[in-house]
Amino acid sequence: MHESIKIKSILIAATMAIMPFKAVSDPSTSWTTSGTRDSMAEQSTTIMSPATKWQDYDREEIYPDTVMTREYVTMSDGTTLAAYITLPADENGVAVEGEFPTLLIISDYNTELGNLLPPELGTFMGAADPYMVKRGYASITFDGRGTGNSEGTWDAWGSSQGDYEQIINWVVDQPWTNGKIGLRGVSDLAINALFAAETGHPAIKAVFALEPIGDAYRDTAFTGGNGNIFFLSWWFTLTTMMNTLNLDLFTNFEEAAPLVQDHLADAFFEFQLPMLIKGLTGDKEIKYDGPFWETRSPIKRIDEINAPTFLVGAVHDLFQRGVPAMYEQLKGRVTTKMVILPGTHIEGAFMTTGLMPVPEGLPAFNHIELQWFDQYLMGMDTGAEDMPQTTQYMIGLEEMAVTTDWPAPEAEAERLYLHRNGKLKTNRQSFFSSPRSLFDVWFAGGCSQSASQWSLGILGFIPLPCFENNNTAALFNLLYETPEFKSDYVINGPIQANIWVSTTNFAGTLSVRVDDMDPNGKATPISNGLINLKARKVDSSRSRELEGIRIQPWHAFVEESEQPVYPGNIMKVELEIFPTSAVLKAGHKLRVAVGPSNLPQGIAPGFDGFLQTFPGIMTVYSDYRHPSHIVVPTVPMDSFTLLSE
Repeated sequence: MHESIKIKSILIAATMAIMPFKAVSDPSTSWTTSGTRDSMAEQSTTIMSPATKWQDYDREEIYPDTVMTREYVTMSDGTTLAAYITLPADENGVAVEGEFPTLLIISDYNTELGNLLPPELGTFMGAADPYMVKRGYASITFDGRGTGNSEGTWDAWGSSQGDYEQIINWVVDQPWTNGKIGLRGVSDLAINALFAAETGHPAIKAVFALEPIGDAYRDTAFTGGNGNIFFLSWWFTLTTMMNTLNLDLFTNFEEAAPLVQDHLADAFFEFQLPMLIKGLTGDKEIKYDGPFWETRSPIKRIDEINAPTFLVGAVHDLFQRGVPAMYEQLKGRVTTKMVILPGTHIEGAFMTTGLMPVPEGLPAFNHIELQWFDQYLMGMDTGAEDMPQTTQYMIGLEEMAVTTDWPAPEAEAERLYLHRNGKLKTNRQSFFSSPRSLFDVWFAGGCSQSASQWSLGILGFIPLPCFENNNTAALFNLLYETPEFKSDYVINGPIQANIWVSTTNFAGTLSVRVDDMDPNGKATPISNGLINLKARKVDSSRSRELEGIRIQPWHAFVEESEQPVYPGNIMKVELEIFPTSAVLKAGHKLRVAVGPSNLPQGIAPGFDGFLQTFPGIMTVYSDYRHPSHIVVPTVPMDSFTLLSE
């Protein structure tokens, strides 16, 4: 570990010991931010918080029961939305009269179906949490436009943008609310919560968003300029299935049947299926970043959120990139906390709803949520502002840890160079090092951690070794390894790969995986990245740096920035590897796998994807003139505190 990292860590620890909780611009921080569509990269701000442990918070129920009713609310264009109102009730199930702070949920997953399920699963779909209602909250869930029992066409947060403010205005006018609103939800529901918060409505007092998307294009749907058809097909199918399982078909068939028919017709002819076809064929509205994706990206207007915000992600979440990015944008403006859990999207979601146990040292999420909303909606002093600032799962230790902030202010950038002999070293390659070649195939990574990650984690429940060991995914890849580490090696933050490549084709993609190799040869996935070679142009004004070294490139993904690919032409490709947190133990190695594709994460759209089906050769250059390497944010072991300690 570099001596300067140790000194930096000591200075930061000393500062934290004498400072109360507040946002400060720490001059020892060497990070810049990652830019967005509307902002340039700038000096990063560090939040100093002395908290290193979680304190469990709970209180007794106030009311013995809950009661739910359904109402319909008409939007300005005449579309009616279904609303499910759950209020505290007495022992006879009669609603208690009064005005309550109100939890607002907007779900695209059919609330009525969720109401039939146990709370641990039903809250994932929009059902009220009786734990919160019995402690003095009203809870209201709206079926989003074109979902559940609501009219209209669902198009993934597009046409619903005009509904959020109208929904909030309706809620605050109801006799059972005191006018203080908390927004909550997981996954799609969390995304709707952020969009609603971005209305800036004064009634919104707090946000609790579990696993939301940040940038719809970059995070998930078109990673690296490649269509993530694998994920989109899973998500669209599940969303359509949930919204056609309308329970009113058994009780009110005449009214429910036309609604279900409309939902199915919209899926096949208006949005879901047409969207997949456009992604495959390379329709410009979908293929490139632009208004379509901006509208569906909460990070676009994240600076319009004025309420304290709690964010949750996971190390292999669908939104692995987006949650830290939004945390960084919010933390200097409003009280913001972030927890990064183990596992995939569905595993993280189930931990937040109580269907799966939370890691050791972390309170149950309904306790955390109660503490958050009691502070900002009830006006109690629960210590919410003194919660740990950032809590992250450490791959390799398999434990949760409280970290100083994100990105880690203790970090230093380390370059690891790809050498001809398959080694990763801190020194540059020799002038005469020769290139290495591999088959340029489109189907690499079919059985890998990526298949689990981009299926929302559903495939991960199948006990296939390739989901936890990337050795199968490394087929059709060139492999590079460090020597065995003599002491624990800690990574925290985004990673960048700078690779010089050529191909025999007129199109291509580049995949880079980063793995933890144990002494037995198991390759535990840490993180990975993928880019379309034509999208390789970097906007340096929006790219993140650490100590003056670029560590998270920004690609515009617009038609004007595309660069051609010619057979045999050597290209420098700067590739973003999504943020991670990992400890590679002494005796382990860091492995980098460079390949031509990662099928579950994305494929080139349109004619370029067709071209990639033809056999070809990709060549990776790693010599003095083409110094291929990765840039890793390394931190000392004392930069975090394990919750188990």
